[in-house]
Amino acid sequence: MTTIERTAVPAVQLEDVCKAFGRVEVLKGVSATIGRGETVCLIGASGSGKSTLLRCVNLLSPPTSGTIRLHGKAITDPKADLNAIRSRTGMVFQHFNLFQHMTALDNITVALRRVRKMSRAEAEERGLQQLDKVGLRALASSRPSHLSGGQQQRVAIARSLAMEPDIMLFDEATSALDPELVKGVLDVMRDLASASGMTMLVVTHEMNFAREVADRVLFVDRGVIAEEGPARELLSDPKTTRLQSFLSQVL
Repeated sequence: MTTIERTAVPAVQLEDVCKAFGRVEVLKGVSATIGRGETVCLIGASGSGKSTLLRCVNLLSPPTSGTIRLHGKAITDPKADLNAIRSRTGMVFQHFNLFQHMTALDNITVALRRVRKMSRAEAEERGLQQLDKVGLRALASSRPSHLSGGQQQRVAIARSLAMEPDIMLFDEATSALDPELVKGVLDVMRDLASASGMTMLVVTHEMNFAREVADRVLFVDRGVIAEEGPARELLSDPKTTRLQSFLSQVL
């Protein structure tokens, strides 16, 4: 687990965040604080609102009301620069979203060249460094169709890391993988949490991963944070009946 800068301005602050899709209220006044360098796992049943909450953090799904601050700046301000916000917030989805006609290296470098305006040589140097970190340098010239699902997800992680984000968001990064491929992706995330000091917000059903890697766990239930606390403590001794019931089904 990470050493958290508790005296610094928090990486993420959610203040009474609500999100509705039509008449369906998915988030119902969520407030939470994520410290810099902290790894926080969001757990809960499908449909509880945890993925919607994650998407609110980089405004892929803007909240209906409430305030979200990244490093003290209100990104929900109508004047906020969305491109700048998203360029500093990496996100890895359930599905890999790689360009099928590009090599692994090109998938990583395309944003560096087009958004960060790096030269091809500079972008490829950074891209290869990131492929090294996820153990895939030897497959830099391979296209996604020649990679396993786990390898594709590791390329997607490397692509996000290459942009040098301040915060990494993982939305069920292993849920689309076959069981034998999950470990490789979780190992990359585990190394990232322990070695880099990166702020990470992770939606997961992998309770062992949450127990071992997270500093804290937030249990999201019916659009609210129903319970939160240190990962090992929360998962070993849940206080609420709802969390006890949830854990009895997934552990």
